[in-house]
Amino acid sequence: MAKKFFLLGVLSIFFQFQFPKDHSFHKNFGLEWVYFVGILNAESGETFGYELSFFRVKLKDESQSELYPVHFAISDVKNRKHYTEQIIKRNIGGLSGFTESKLWSGEYEANILNKNEFHLNVHPKSQLISLDLHLLGSTGVFPQGKNGISPKSHTNPAIHSYYYSYPRLESKGTIKVNDNIYKIVSGMSWLDHEWSEEDGKSKGSFTLSSKESGWDWVCISTEAGSDFVFFRFKEGVDKPYSIFGSMRSVDGKIQYFDSPGQVQMEPKSKFWKSPNTKIEYPLEWKIEYPGGSWEISPYFNEQEFDGRKSTGIVYWEGMVQAKNPSEKTKGFGYLELKGYKKKKDWWEF
Repeated sequence: MAKKFFLLGVLSIFFQFQFPKDHSFHKNFGLEWVYFVGILNAESGETFGYELSFFRVKLKDESQSELYPVHFAISDVKNRKHYTEQIIKRNIGGLSGFTESKLWSGEYEANILNKNEFHLNVHPKSQLISLDLHLLGSTGVFPQGKNGISPKSHTNPAIHSYYYSYPRLESKGTIKVNDNIYKIVSGMSWLDHEWSEEDGKSKGSFTLSSKESGWDWVCISTEAGSDFVFFRFKEGVDKPYSIFGSMRSVDGKIQYFDSPGQVQMEPKSKFWKSPNTKIEYPLEWKIEYPGGSWEISPYFNEQEFDGRKSTGIVYWEGMVQAKNPSEKTKGFGYLELKGYKKKKDWWEF
């Protein structure tokens, strides 16, 4: 086991990201997602959140076909409404795919203009919600884990990914909700990109996308200019959590909290039960890390994504507020909760 962790450390020394190339998908890996979330301010005064997640999954059969699901959601804070769309396409006939400058699946596109700039163009056939956003970054990427090698487990070094974030992407454009088009005059988006399962390097039956795995993840951007990521991960229902964190301060210095016990990430007493799936989610959290703490709460509860028509996974993904009680500082971000199941009623066996 010690040897495996040593090899993971060696990998982190020699691996380096290459941008803008690494903003796109990687053909030699079996599992990958590029994930945009953000909080947007409309000219008319409304606040919206959005999620746009591009997935790529290589089938483990003779066909080696690739699937390209996409999840898209808009959260309407004023009306406490959460709208979702999803799609899944195979890489057949140009319906989905990627180049070094573009990801697409059906009517969903992410254009990579350069290492700091993106254009998102999403117009689902239902026409219920849509999005056309220009994103521009100035802070640079934020590697998660040393040089972007992100361990997920304190006991199993085989469970890791290549992972970076790009916080504070200035966001402008338009969104559509129902029949209303809103001009977005300001906002901040956050890009997350992870890939794993390199061809020819099997990790057994477990994958990060496994329905048995679970994680609680949050990104926070503070009013003062620092950025945080915290997550706790478990391989299965009866497995213990491993908790990790990272912080990039205003001056660009990065700290990683990757030793057991460095970060405490626990739900508070408030749980919300989805009227759709009957799953209960912990939506308020307390996080403690070396030098500080955060209390996390949602903008509103109803931000569940039922992805059973595409990825087969149901999860909670939504806008959150963060506050540091001791320093009286505030932040905002997104929270993702994956791996929660409906509790059995008393008459179920």
